Amino acid sequence: MALGHAAVLAGHRVRYLTAADLVETLYRGLADNTVGKVIEGLLRHDLVLVDEIGFAPLDDTGAQLLFRFVAAAYERRSLGIASHHSFEDWGRFLPEHTTAVSMLDRLLHHATTVVTNGQSYRMREARQRRGGEHLTQ
Repeated sequence: MALGHAAVLAGHRVRYLTAADLVETLYRGLADNTVGKVIEGLLRHDLVLVDEIGFAPLDDTGAQLLFRFVAAAYERRSLGIASHHSFEDWGRFLPEHTTAVSMLDRLLHHATTVVTNGQSYRMREARQRRGGEHLTQ
């Protein structure tokens, strides 16, 4: 994420994780009863970027761990969240509607949202490497 790169250049401490990596890290903390310490460790960074939210559905425990992380960061740290899903679709990968609403409530309270559409830069680069050959998305 370019936002993270700019933050690092400005001297901020930044942590980048995919959603799957974040949830896996939180699960490990749950297993050894250190999930609170794991969350606090992640929140020592000025900005935490979480990419690929919603690529894989979460079970109840994974969703609750993700919510716990977001709730802990709320009004304390900056979070950057990237997802291909609209906010209305978050119920598709979070098993509880209440969890989705509560998480979005915290994420969007002070948020600046950027909605993009159009061609993926990866697809554009792939087309350029192949000399303009048509690739489907």
